[in-house]
Amino acid sequence: MRILVLEDSKPTQHLLRTRLEKEGFIVDTADNGHQGFQRATSSAYDVILSDIQMPHWDGFKFIEAIQVVSPHLPILIITSTPDDPKMLERLGEAANVLGVIAKPFDFDDLFKRLASIPRLEHTSVNKKAKIVCTIGPASNTPEMLGKMILAGMDVARLNFSHGTYEAHEATLMAVREAEKAWEKPIAVLQDLCGPKIRTGLMQDGAIRLLTGEVLVIQAEPIEGTVDRISTITPIILADLRVGDPVLLDDGLLELRVLKEGTDEVHCEVIVGGMLKSSKGINLPSTALSLPSVTEKDWQDLDWGLNHSIDYVALSFVRSAEDVWRIKNYIKSSGKRNLKVVAKIEKPEAVQNIREIIEVADAIMIARGDMGVELPAARVPRIQERIIQLCWEMNTPVITATQMLDSMTVNARPTRAEVTDVSMAIKEGTDAVMLSQETATGVDPVNVVRTMASIICEEERYSRPSAEHVEELEKDAAVYPALSVVANLSTTSATLLIDPDGTLYPILSKWNRKAPTLLVTKSLHVARHAGLYNNIFPLIIREDLGRTEMVFRSLAMAREWGYVHAGEIIAVVEGARVTRSGIRQMAAVQVIRVERE
Repeated sequence: MRILVLEDSKPTQHLLRTRLEKEGFIVDTADNGHQGFQRATSSAYDVILSDIQMPHWDGFKFIEAIQVVSPHLPILIITSTPDDPKMLERLGEAANVLGVIAKPFDFDDLFKRLASIPRLEHTSVNKKAKIVCTIGPASNTPEMLGKMILAGMDVARLNFSHGTYEAHEATLMAVREAEKAWEKPIAVLQDLCGPKIRTGLMQDGAIRLLTGEVLVIQAEPIEGTVDRISTITPIILADLRVGDPVLLDDGLLELRVLKEGTDEVHCEVIVGGMLKSSKGINLPSTALSLPSVTEKDWQDLDWGLNHSIDYVALSFVRSAEDVWRIKNYIKSSGKRNLKVVAKIEKPEAVQNIREIIEVADAIMIARGDMGVELPAARVPRIQERIIQLCWEMNTPVITATQMLDSMTVNARPTRAEVTDVSMAIKEGTDAVMLSQETATGVDPVNVVRTMASIICEEERYSRPSAEHVEELEKDAAVYPALSVVANLSTTSATLLIDPDGTLYPILSKWNRKAPTLLVTKSLHVARHAGLYNNIFPLIIREDLGRTEMVFRSLAMAREWGYVHAGEIIAVVEGARVTRSGIRQMAAVQVIRVERE
């Protein structure tokens, strides 16, 4: 049986370890609740012994966190006040707390309790890939968001296709409150709506289109009939050409243009069915004059620039120029360093993918509209190619849409969904995204926890491909220090001294084995890093010398449970002028964490 002991008193910790190991138990220890949480999510334990009064996170906060990530992991409380009624009342609310053991210990009683605990399968959830969660009515409270952070959420997505500014501001404030409560920087992604091409209203809410019939789409708003419908975006009519396909309702219905026009277009119904009001229109073969950024998008972007947003996602990108327009607008505002995510969902974006990756700060593979505007059978290979290109060009990539869609209403995912997430991780995506699963689903925390467990399981077996090794060898001449870190096999972690946040994107590409601890002064840098694979920020705001910064970083990394006594870690820093006047390009130092 493997036991984790949380106890800040070193004599008590030593006594427990000695007696438990003498009885044949495998024992790890932690000095505070946060350190204990990090260890409990990094390794598999059968039971936890936890004191209540501890620094950093006390026992109650630790229990709350463990109930989120591993609700069935048994906990025994050790305390010098076993009869405290308030403590017992609070502990009674935690289903996984099996009992209270008094100090000084009755070891016979302790061993009997341990012997009665059934062995369960527990797996670690200490993932490296990141999880983006869409926030909605099911998840927009500080309490729910806190649990989602504990379960593995790294980025909160605000979908500006829905909601008011007041609602988005309340959600943003809730994210920041949960971020502060659980001491984990969370990036907030503002997803702009983009041009929405939809049908108008239908008579009685829906009409039935019959295959082979002619349907007219007109600019003037009307209630749709089997003969005529309207669109809320009449500008598209002038772009349609004879033979162009017109897909309705996510491609469930299909039309083909018979006659062009600016006020109305005649179409043949190729695939009929029920058409409800306000359904989407996709035009996969039409060169649209419609701009990628609408007036609403510019207004929404202004809102983001005035609030603590970290990333902005641009929908329906078609070219690098679309991304440049947004980036130039952000720069000229002088307000915030908003990073731009280009959503790849149009055929033109797939054709121009390399140029888009070059200018974007991140890429989102938005497979929903992509699977409508392109043959669905092509989507997996397009996804694989984009992930590979993003890795080569060192741009973080999010794989999105329907990853655990069935969990919107179900407690368990389908086998196909598990495989889908696993394959995205295997291909090297930086992040995976949840949409309605966390926005409106029945159990957002369970969805995030499930996603994290799938990621962890795949990462256990991940190995760099031959192509990746070859690419890293090419980059070694440019980043020699980082190539050294990537090839160290004995280190448990990498401590990256990167105050301005310039090196961590490169190291995220290079090092996906041992955790990279990013040491920065900036909360904004720490939040931006939330989208990068295997980057975990430590914020130290003081102006310290190099040696002092290393010692402070190591102390924080130990307190938070990222590194343990006796482990070997690599310390990496970038360009600087040393005290002796040498212009240093970069440096790597390999050190052993000393025991106290």
